[in-house]
Amino acid sequence: DIGNSRVKWARLGADGLGQQSASSYAGWTGIDWNTALFSGERVERVLAASVAGPAAEAALDAAARAATGQPAQFVKTTRAAAGVVNGYADPGLLGVDRWLAVIGAYARVGGACVVADIGTAATVDVVAADGRHRGGYIVPGPRLMVASLLGSTSDLAAHHASSGATRSDAGFADNTREAIERGCRLALAALIERSLADAERSVGGRCRLLLTGGAAAEVLPQLRGTAEHVPDLVLQGLAELARIPVPTSTPYPHSKV
Repeated sequence: DIGNSRVKWARLGADGLGQQSASSYAGWTGIDWNTALFSGERVERVLAASVAGPAAEAALDAAARAATGQPAQFVKTTRAAAGVVNGYADPGLLGVDRWLAVIGAYARVGGACVVADIGTAATVDVVAADGRHRGGYIVPGPRLMVASLLGSTSDLAAHHASSGATRSDAGFADNTREAIERGCRLALAALIERSLADAERSVGGRCRLLLTGGAAAEVLPQLRGTAEHVPDLVLQGLAELARIPVPTSTPYPHSKV
C-alpha cells in the first residue's frame, strides 16, 4: 500500500495476513525495496496499490522481479470485485485506496458498513448489506484542517503558537491551540456520526463502523458510538483480491495496464 511518502505492507500466507509494517520510502532503490519488503524470503507474487509516482512504482517493480521473477501487479479500481459493486458512475474515479478499504471492510463484517479512512484527506464510504457501494464523502483530514486555519488566519496562527497544552481531550478547549486541533478532530467525528446515521437510514438497517488511516487514532476518541479501528484495512482488501483464483492463460484482472 504505497502512499505519497510511506509504504505499508504485509505477507499473505496459509495462516492469513501477517502483521502490517510501514516505512518512509523516500530515495529507495529497487534494492532497498527488496531488502525492506522481502528480506531474502521466498515470495510468490506482489500485489500493490499505489498513489505514488512512477519512480517509486518502478523501484518496487524491479524489486518484485528480483524476488519473484515476475512484475508487481498494481491493482486498479474496477466495477466490481470480491462481492462489492462500485457505486461511482465512472468506477475508475474512485481512489484505489478507498476501493480496497471498502473491499476489506465488507469482507471483514460480511454486511452493511461505513468506512472512514482518516489521513491527509478523510474519506467516508458506505456499503449496503448486498455489497453495493453507495458512495461517500471526501474532506480534509485533521492535520490539513489545522494547517488550513493556520495558513489563512494570522491571528489564530499566532495564538496557536503561544498556547500551551490542555489537561485532557474532552470538553471545550481553554486555549487556542486546543480549540483548533480538538475542534478539527471533533468536526470529523461529527461527520462520521452523521454519515453513519444517514447510512443506516439509507440501507434500512444497522451498519458497522470501521476506521482506518494514519490519523484514525486522533478521531476515534471523539466518537460517541462504537467503532472498530482497523489500521491495515487497505491491505485486507488487497488480500481479498489475492485470494481470487487467477487463470494462468490470462493477465491478472486487476493489473496495471
